Amino acid sequence: MRTAIGLAAGLALGLIVPAFAGVLVPSLSPVALAADPWADRVVGYVQGLNPAAGRTNPATALGEPTRFTGVASGFPGAVTPFSPAFEASEIVSIGAGGSLTLAFDEPITDDADNPFGIDLLVFGNSFVFDDVNFTDLAGVFSSDGGRIEVSADGVDWRLKSGVEADGLFPTLGYVDTASFFGAPAGVMPTDFTRPVDPALDLIGLNFAQIIAAYGGAGGGAGVDLASVGLSSASFVRFSLPAGVSGNIEIDGVSDVRAIPAPASLLVLVGGLVATRRRRS
Repeated sequence: MRTAIGLAAGLALGLIVPAFAGVLVPSLSPVALAADPWADRVVGYVQGLNPAAGRTNPATALGEPTRFTGVASGFPGAVTPFSPAFEASEIVSIGAGGSLTLAFDEPITDDADNPFGIDLLVFGNSFVFDDVNFTDLAGVFSSDGGRIEVSADGVDWRLKSGVEADGLFPTLGYVDTASFFGAPAGVMPTDFTRPVDPALDLIGLNFAQIIAAYGGAGGGAGVDLASVGLSSASFVRFSLPAGVSGNIEIDGVSDVRAIPAPASLLVLVGGLVATRRRRS
């Protein structure tokens, strides 16, 4: 991750759960953020070995992912695939042997109308390196890895293979961001509930091409519930195996918003018109 100086932003404290090496960490009470697409509660957090310094507040993974970063450190800028969220108030770090478990008050469902069949998005702080000339051309992709598991009941866990917790696709905060690094906030936010096409290859694209390829989406690693045999899930767990070097960071998670196909919309509109005619 890209380091910075900053203090973790305090959120309302509720229950206390045990963490790595007996350290106590805050967890939110069940009364949280229902009726939105973000995770609502921290169920458990184990820091693991050598998490990123100062970034061990699991409550930062609740709510909307970060669009604008660096304010506390004095390096403000819009979040882009070249410049991820990095402050203590924005991300939580998980070291080797550690884990983070989050819960949704409203279950995520496997919906045929979700773009690309993706039901859940995970936002870390992965990024693409610019080329050696420090232009806006994507060179090498940086991923810290990490496992993603989902569960309907918090007991039966299903591992999503082939998708990394802190991996593709890097977060993009605004559609109208003027610069790939250190730009002011835009006025057209991306959609954090819309996935990027999983077939997209970022390497070799410039910033404008990446924005266009995202198609209004905000990035994130996509999880299809059907691929792990679930029709719905209320829990998601991130972990890094013991013995692995480094750490991963989680910024937020979201429930993908369904976008009905044109044929489905026509059926819906036709049904509404027919209903209105009968009432008339």
